[in-house]
Amino acid sequence: MSLYKPAKSRFWHYDFQFKGRRFHGSTGVETLRKAEAVERRYREKAALGTFDDGDGLTLDQAAGRWWEEVGRHRKSGRQLEHRLEILIRLVGKNTALADITTRTLAKAIERRRGETYQRGVDTPDAKAKRYTLSNATVNADVAKPMRRILNRAKTTWEIKGLAEIDWEALLLPEAETEIRIYTQDQQQAWLAACDETARMVLTLLLTYGLRFAEVFFAPDAYIPDGPSLVLNNRKKGSHLLPLRPSDARQIAARVGRARAARLSTIWFEEDARGKLVTLTYSAIQSRLRVAARRAGLTAPRLIHGTRHHVGTSILAETGNLKLTQRVLGHKDIKSTLVYAHALDDGLRAALESRNSPEPAMLEDDFTVPKQRRTRKRT
Repeated sequence: MSLYKPAKSRFWHYDFQFKGRRFHGSTGVETLRKAEAVERRYREKAALGTFDDGDGLTLDQAAGRWWEEVGRHRKSGRQLEHRLEILIRLVGKNTALADITTRTLAKAIERRRGETYQRGVDTPDAKAKRYTLSNATVNADVAKPMRRILNRAKTTWEIKGLAEIDWEALLLPEAETEIRIYTQDQQQAWLAACDETARMVLTLLLTYGLRFAEVFFAPDAYIPDGPSLVLNNRKKGSHLLPLRPSDARQIAARVGRARAARLSTIWFEEDARGKLVTLTYSAIQSRLRVAARRAGLTAPRLIHGTRHHVGTSILAETGNLKLTQRVLGHKDIKSTLVYAHALDDGLRAALESRNSPEPAMLEDDFTVPKQRRTRKRT
């Protein structure tokens, strides 16, 4: 059968041979009748010797082909698919791949920069607040997926006539990873301002550098042998995290009570009747923010800052990138390298401890000394 529809694909694919050469790929259409028309056109071009896999390929077709060959096999597949939908919406699904230029993408980026997103839901009393997108999000939604598609079109699909894109000019400047360290006094003040449950959450954040969402693990994530936690991240996969004995004991106690009460989380409190009531993501987040204000901490993104604190402090204390990568659960060491600034002090101390010559005394006079001329003997 020359036409077929692969599992998990919305496009029909063609696969036929002509004079010993195989022609196969996505038709870029979703109905069988349209796919038959596309295949007939391709067979005619193959007979005339003018067939090119990229002939008239639209962005929608190219994105679908890239998704089938690359995107859907990645762990971040859902997010990639969402970004491809945004890219196609902004550039236009019928835009020919050969017609996409730097200017085309610059216009799409400007459109994306003008869009906003909403947090929360509208209520009868007030509308939910809308926020602008960061430069990093705009780059990830437009420039980066387009770059992947065009690179594959040139190298793997060998499509000719594609425009050269000035990616350096297109990519928006992104904020550098912040350097965040909480002193012992700041940590103690913040912990002291928390209630018992929030204090345990904050302890985990300041110790293991968890993302806030990762704190809300299921009771089954706790592994007594070790002890350790198995954290499942939709984008990054599983992360096995060894626990300190003191933290393991508290988590084990909460896991036991959560299972007995058939709760899906270990974060709960007792109400006036002694019944366990679960605490939501927003409730604990609010308690940590209020406690931070009471402790005199006013920096932005205080909760996520605990992750930067752990990355910076562990790397500064150990100088071990692999260890820091393991704690933070980074799949790529490049993600951990953003904390390399923590190695500067260690490098400076190493240079100071070496048996190197002392620097020359600083002089006020920087004039070049006159050289004596040797007299010629007569």
